[in-house]
Amino acid sequence: MFYLVELLLFLAPLGGFLLWRRLNPGQAVPTGLVWALAIAILCGIGGAVWYGLSVSIAPGTVYVPAQLGPDGQVVPHRVEPRR
Repeated sequence: MFYLVELLLFLAPLGGFLLWRRLNPGQAVPTGLVWALAIAILCGIGGAVWYGLSVSIAPGTVYVPAQLGPDGQVVPHRVEPRR
C-alpha cells in the first residue's frame, strides 16, 4: 500500500501537466510558470544539499545504530568516537 502512495506522489506532477495540456490544447506554457518551476526545483535541490550537510556526522566518529539491550530495552542510536 505504501508503494502505491509513493508511486502516485511520483506521478502526480506528470499527471497534472498532462491534464493541463488536455484542458488547454495548443497553448504554450506561460513563462511565469516556467520560472516558478525552475525556482522551486532550485530551492528543492538547495534544501536537499543543506539537509545533507546539516545532519552529517563529524569526521572521526562512527554511527552506532539502535540496538536491543541485554534487559530487552531499546538502546537508541548514537555517534561515538572512532576506536
